Amino acid sequence: MKMSKISTVISSALLALAVSGNVFAAENAEGVQEHFGLTQEKTKEAQAAAAAGKKDECLVAIKAAKQHYKEITGNAASKALQDAIKTLKVGQEECEKGDTTKAAATLSQVVSALDSIKASVK
Repeated sequence: MKMSKISTVISSALLALAVSGNVFAAENAEGVQEHFGLTQEKTKEAQAAAAAGKKDECLVAIKAAKQHYKEITGNAASKALQDAIKTLKVGQEECEKGDTTKAAATLSQVVSALDSIKASVK
């Protein structure tokens, strides 16, 4: 009985350590670049889904993009990136309303902004 409790505690601790490693993945330059790239990739997926009239796929991709954005820290979380994410949220609202054509145009602006940010960092 005691052994199972001990193994449960150890398993829980190991799981917590594994999860915390992922939570702080963007604390270094490589993590920031990875999450920026994933934010960019998911935004492009959202734009493509909106252009194809796929509202649900668009919303899933936007949610994923926003999650990756939250992991971007430090100087990488610039004003330009914050503005791009505000526009992403507008695209999300348009998609939620079912106006995928308008959302696709808005998300194209976000993709362009993210491309521009990435180019200026190099």
